[in-house]
Amino acid sequence: MMKFEDEMEALKGCMAGMADLTSSMVCAALSAVEDIGSVDSEMLSDEFAKVDRYDRRIEEASIRILTLYHPMASDMRMVATYLKCITYLERIAKYSRNVVKAVAGIGDRHGSDILKDVLPMGRTASRMVEIVVSGLKNASVDDFDKLSDMDTVLDSSLREGLAHIVDRMKNDPECADAGTYCISVMKYLERIGDHACKIAEKVTFMVTGFHTVIE
Repeated sequence: MMKFEDEMEALKGCMAGMADLTSSMVCAALSAVEDIGSVDSEMLSDEFAKVDRYDRRIEEASIRILTLYHPMASDMRMVATYLKCITYLERIAKYSRNVVKAVAGIGDRHGSDILKDVLPMGRTASRMVEIVVSGLKNASVDDFDKLSDMDTVLDSSLREGLAHIVDRMKNDPECADAGTYCISVMKYLERIGDHACKIAEKVTFMVTGFHTVIE
């Protein structure tokens, strides 16, 4: 029994490490939006490689636990949740890396001006990830009730932002490249929020045993 408990604790530690690293990458993406050039895209690529390694370790450990111990009830739900959430965390990390790369492509000329409408989206997405990472680590659904409204904010901000950027590109062709990168940033942030909601759905099942849909 101690072997099972030890392996479960090790699995929880890996999950917490992956979640924290992913959350830090989202914060770095937000910093890049706030201040162009403040984040090294190569550093984010290195961090993403670490996230990818966590992904493999957690998958291998989870399958081992399921195969050897056949855990019951809450332990089974936890392992199953981890197997689902590593996919969403890996995607969030990838989108965060892509945000930094896209911001770098915008450059200083149009950057601070064209990204000003994106910053609220970045803050909302970052807060959503913070909430679900805390829930995943602590087996808690605290603040999950806020996620649906936050996701709605991201969706409406994306629509309004796209319209604004397209109009600007029509009126100022010189900002076309910057605008294209900015659109990518907005789409990445919206996807981060969507995946945060998916994590919340899985954590809710882990904690309560009931399925929910956040949209």
